[in-house]
Amino acid sequence: MFEWLVVAGGLALCAVVATLLRLKVRPAVHSGYHAMHARVRPHLPERLRRLTRWCLDRIDGAAARTVLVSGTAAGLAWFAANLLHLSGPVIAAISATLSVQISSHASVREGTQRLIATVAAIGGAVGVWHFFGLHWWSIAVIAGGGLAAGRLLRLGDGAVAVPATSLGILVAGSTLTEAFVWQRVAATALGIVVGAILSPLVGGETPIERARDRLAHLSAEIALLLGDLGAGARGGYSRDEAAAWLARSRELDEDLAGAVTAVDDLSKQARWSLTTPVARVVPLQQTLRALEHGVHQVNSVARSMFDAIATPMTAGVPEQIGHVLTTAAEAFAAHADLVSDPDTDSTKDAGHLDDLLANLREAPRRTLRTVRSELADTGVLVLTGSIMNDVDRMAGSLARSAPALTVGEPTPEPGIPAVSEVLPAVRRLWEKRRDNTAA
Repeated sequence: MFEWLVVAGGLALCAVVATLLRLKVRPAVHSGYHAMHARVRPHLPERLRRLTRWCLDRIDGAAARTVLVSGTAAGLAWFAANLLHLSGPVIAAISATLSVQISSHASVREGTQRLIATVAAIGGAVGVWHFFGLHWWSIAVIAGGGLAAGRLLRLGDGAVAVPATSLGILVAGSTLTEAFVWQRVAATALGIVVGAILSPLVGGETPIERARDRLAHLSAEIALLLGDLGAGARGGYSRDEAAAWLARSRELDEDLAGAVTAVDDLSKQARWSLTTPVARVVPLQQTLRALEHGVHQVNSVARSMFDAIATPMTAGVPEQIGHVLTTAAEAFAAHADLVSDPDTDSTKDAGHLDDLLANLREAPRRTLRTVRSELADTGVLVLTGSIMNDVDRMAGSLARSAPALTVGEPTPEPGIPAVSEVLPAVRRLWEKRRDNTAA
């Protein structure tokens, strides 16, 4: 019993330390590093600066954090399981390594799935061993059944650990007992707990911070590409430049996928979180839908500009379009700043962005009138109209006024009320009761 109290206290201490590292130590170290870097950098030799830059460019911070946290989790899980005298502490280390995710919610979710699959696989392995003994075909059944259980629960690469655990219990041979089996299950659960405690240190951000960061990054990338497209339309561009822009517009799908994953993780976490209200997720889901439409529209603009120079006997892009695309780039850049600010509700009016969107709404009409008055080429007018239509849709998406945004809009799912939602209601009830008592 004493060992269990020591392990429980140690895990609670680890949870407190992990929270302090993420909320207090990490921001202080980050700001201190930048302050020191700004002061020391001008005095460093150029060769040392190049070497430092070369090293930083080749170090993946997320991968380094994952390696460090996974190793620490494995060591702590093994030590705790050994302290509790659980058979096979290495099972706890494996479980902790596989349970380390970018958030505690994802770690608990996948860890619980793995625990259910492991328990089912162990039960099947014990049954096959008792009734049929150990043969080549019984081993095949145990391994195949464990892997199938992991796949059915969508564990991905972690599904391999399920048959490994179920086969690992057979090492005990004739000494296999019910207590031994439950100790293996307890070791798996212990690893999941350790992985969930240390998981927030992997991403270095909370789920809501991660979602905002991915959305802001996507909006900024759209802005950069639109700025290059606008500069190319004003000053002229080559086929190679147009091909590079088109390739970049297609690569935005990767940034979009990262934003989708971050917002989905936040939505799942908010359903069970006591600190993140579901209401805070809805604006970010709306922002994601707006940027998803923006990716499709900027891809259409890049494709139109590429076709204009790559296809023989095709109308060219008039330079008047450059100003409109530059205005769109400024709007997306302002939108990125708005999304990245945690104290701002991106669904409400923002002065600078509203002014840019108003100009962006009017710019396509002015551009079409100008091109129609200066150029009589039907092909140029059609190309200009196509690009201006895409720009108008971009403005509608950012302003949340496009009707297409409401099609297939997800309905918020019920979840556990967050503390920030419950406390005001409790406070109002308490004040009402106090006033009634006083009266």
